[in-house]
Amino acid sequence: MTVSGQRLSKSFAGKRVLDEVDIELADGGIHALLGCNGSGKSTLVKILTGVYQADQGVIMIGGRQIGSIASPYQANKLGVAVVHQEAPLIDTCTVAECIALFRGYPTAGGRVQWRVLHRQVAEMLERFDVRVDPRQLAGTLNPADRALVALIIALDRVASGLNLLVLDEVTASLPRDEAEPYLDRVAALARGGISVLMVTHRLAELRGRAARLTILRDGKKVFAGASNEIDDDAIVARMIGEEPHRPRGRAMPGPEAEAREAVRKRGRVDGDVLLRVEGLRVNLLDDVSFDLHRREILGVAGLAETGIAELPQVLSGALAYRSGSIAVNGRVLPRRGDPSASIRAGLVVLPADRLRSGGVGTLSVAENISLPDVDRYFLRPGRERAMVEKVIADFDVRPPRPDALFGGLSGGNQQKALLGKWLHLGPSVLVLDDPTSGVDPSAREKIFEILQRAVTEGLGILFFSTEPEQLAALCSRILVLKDGKIATELSGANLNHQTISHWCYA
Repeated sequence: MTVSGQRLSKSFAGKRVLDEVDIELADGGIHALLGCNGSGKSTLVKILTGVYQADQGVIMIGGRQIGSIASPYQANKLGVAVVHQEAPLIDTCTVAECIALFRGYPTAGGRVQWRVLHRQVAEMLERFDVRVDPRQLAGTLNPADRALVALIIALDRVASGLNLLVLDEVTASLPRDEAEPYLDRVAALARGGISVLMVTHRLAELRGRAARLTILRDGKKVFAGASNEIDDDAIVARMIGEEPHRPRGRAMPGPEAEAREAVRKRGRVDGDVLLRVEGLRVNLLDDVSFDLHRREILGVAGLAETGIAELPQVLSGALAYRSGSIAVNGRVLPRRGDPSASIRAGLVVLPADRLRSGGVGTLSVAENISLPDVDRYFLRPGRERAMVEKVIADFDVRPPRPDALFGGLSGGNQQKALLGKWLHLGPSVLVLDDPTSGVDPSAREKIFEILQRAVTEGLGILFFSTEPEQLAALCSRILVLKDGKIATELSGANLNHQTISHWCYA
């Protein structure tokens, strides 16, 4: 059933954030919605799903004029479902309970049939090949599993008359090998007659799936057409408002191409050892050893089952390790895990889940930035204000308001604020866990610019990413984990995304 929006507009505090945008989502097709943070994508999605109501314009579903969708409840009644980047899960409920909130609890005689519920959810998870215990608390799920459960909830609703499925960055936290099968399933749903609107920053996800694209910039539609009419370089150029200037087939647009050339010139860095890990054993990690040098970006690649997620947690002090040693500038970190010890030693970590683990959504930008060093600014509001304003300016955090709620920022601006929070402390080692997940190309450019400048000034960066192209572009060396061990170290001519992928998946 065709879903469309005609001349949709929305303003906040007198500023128009969506300006007469048309979009038509055909039956049996995937339509990609692209744009930088602040382009109006989220506003358009919220209008189509009843969170916001347009100031002008109408929504049509199957030829029927709806006008505005009054609420998410009405959207559901109309067959419109959405999965956001932040999964709609309640941390204190089990996975089974979270799913039952959407599909209903099985009952008999006024009582919940818990065994039936757990069996039904277990069967559902198995059908989608998700290895999660239905009795597990949602709050203990990692970001990838949260996104998978959210995706399953949306797909499960297809049986209840779904007309439009909106995927709003739901794969941002997923390694590509986990995202691909579910995106293929979404493509199958589209072929079965469901309209699908997919919002993503991973352009590779679109190829072979999305038949049409709409690109927004500054609240306006700047492109609408078939996906085979425009290449990736032209897409990015439309998003950021520049002319395409890189040849077709270049692996990475933006400053990553320049970063690649810098890596080639720099080669392996043999400066001072800032971080030394020896014989590290945790749960899945088994006898991991490596050095990180000054002015080096060292990449780490591997699938989820290799234990790769444990390494940033151990380095941050959030997770204890069983044996081995971790030393920062010769200072050994305690085995039991102590985040304050890592920070004092000069090691800071920007985790993959920026909103839940990296920052505090209910605090202001200023409070988030000053939090790691709050004692320095006690009873010194002027000093704190000056520092925060400098960080906001240097890292181009938007909106540039210290009192803005951190949880209200876009993903890219949250990430820039968190980078500023840690880098203003002057650390020796920065650990980045998938730092551009769910971040638009424009914000990526600023983040990469910041990282290159910090490395030039002497910082050492340990860089985790689910995108092999990004690792190949930014890193001077790459460690590949398999079965909890370092399977190989890639550098020089072997440092390319094809080789990285081969070692990860072969």
